[in-house]
Amino acid sequence: MHKEDNNRIKKILDSLDGIQGAAAPDFFYTRLKARMQNELLGQPSAFIKLRPVLAAASLIAFLIINISTLRQLTHMQPEKNRKATIETFAAAYNLNTETVYE
Repeated sequence: MHKEDNNRIKKILDSLDGIQGAAAPDFFYTRLKARMQNELLGQPSAFIKLRPVLAAASLIAFLIINISTLRQLTHMQPEKNRKATIETFAAAYNLNTETVYE
């Protein structure tokens, strides 16, 4: 009986010689980690889902405002023959151009 047990044990150990370790598929741990984080965080809020839509709407509104401002500026008639000097700037903003040294 002792010899039969030794033979049985030897067969079992010999059958383990060709065994290789199990390998996980590519990106398994990354996907597993992401799934676990999603379960912890729950479902994303409606604001997060709408964020690209809000960004696009904001950009469109910004462009519309800029275009309308540029159109209004081009329709305004500039003052003719007026040079841009320090005096004209001061007069436009009601600034006193005199200094204490004058």
